[in-house]
Amino acid sequence: MAASGLIDRAVVSCPVGFVASFEEALGGFSLPVTVVEGASSRRDSVKNAFKGSELQDDDLICIHDAARPLVDPSEVAAVIQAAEKSGAAVACYSAVETMKQVANGRVLKTVPRNELVAASTPQVFRVSLFRAAIEKDNRHDVTDDAELLERMGVPVSVVLTSRWNIKITYQEDLTWAEAYLRHGASIGELS
Repeated sequence: MAASGLIDRAVVSCPVGFVASFEEALGGFSLPVTVVEGASSRRDSVKNAFKGSELQDDDLICIHDAARPLVDPSEVAAVIQAAEKSGAAVACYSAVETMKQVANGRVLKTVPRNELVAASTPQVFRVSLFRAAIEKDNRHDVTDDAELLERMGVPVSVVLTSRWNIKITYQEDLTWAEAYLRHGASIGELS
């Protein structure tokens, strides 16, 4: 994130009880860092970080999941630049698999993949828009921050990025990320 050259400080939301450990680990970081306690949900952890950010309405907030450690600095910059123009932008990558809508273990229909993207992070918003969205919507069924703005009718720009910025959710994701980091240059040359 810092390597994008467009981030001037960071607020890190960490598990409850680990603020001191995170502050120590991030002590030598290249940007000023504030560490805040997270919460039991992603949404509330983001909300805590937002409260600790001390941003002004015209600023941009760039939200990124720690579960996506392979983010490319140029893609971070592209999402920030899109949000500077539109007020809201999200990193996404194109769906390559055939997508099925299912219910009760059965296929209902095939969804045209040219109409679908997978949302990723970073997600960047004008602070005034994001503040209004989190104050208005108290539901906890949100799986990403752009959805809060979507629910308010705010257009969110899509910035197509690579698929290298995977979300580490399962053990095989971690195995893949470790392999990428060991052999990144040769893997990256395939794209």
